[in-house]
Amino acid sequence: LWAFAEFETLVRLWHEGLPVPYPVQMSDDEMLMEFIGSPDGQAAPRLAQTRPDPAMLPVLFEQLREAMLRLAELGWAHGDLSPYNVLLEGEGDAARLVIIDWPQVVDVIGNPHGPEFLERDTRNMCDWFTRRGYAVDEGLLFGDLIAAATSRW
Repeated sequence: LWAFAEFETLVRLWHEGLPVPYPVQMSDDEMLMEFIGSPDGQAAPRLAQTRPDPAMLPVLFEQLREAMLRLAELGWAHGDLSPYNVLLEGEGDAARLVIIDWPQVVDVIGNPHGPEFLERDTRNMCDWFTRRGYAVDEGLLFGDLIAAATSRW
């Protein structure tokens, strides 16, 4: 079942320190995970729904970059990473990105299309930051991610 596979992925990523919701439990084909949002019950918005202060963009990009690098060090790509699969929790200095929707995680090296998925993930996220006025070098990030993914070999 895809839900069980996603749950196992979340458990591994949580233990590796990646910014993902805490996986609470599986029950049949339903997954329970940490609520990402405010104490008053307001769900954190998807990054695509937000317009962060331009001064926050470098901080948010660095959070994303670190998460993508750590994931690549594990040999994985999200496989469908976009501003729709990233939540923005909190505001100002407390703002943090949380990556969601993991059923299609891809082995960057073992899957013949792995580098293509990683490149698409990189492009999707770099395009979002660039359109918001924070120009990032997609090629440089992709190169760093490939190097991280292959460093374990």
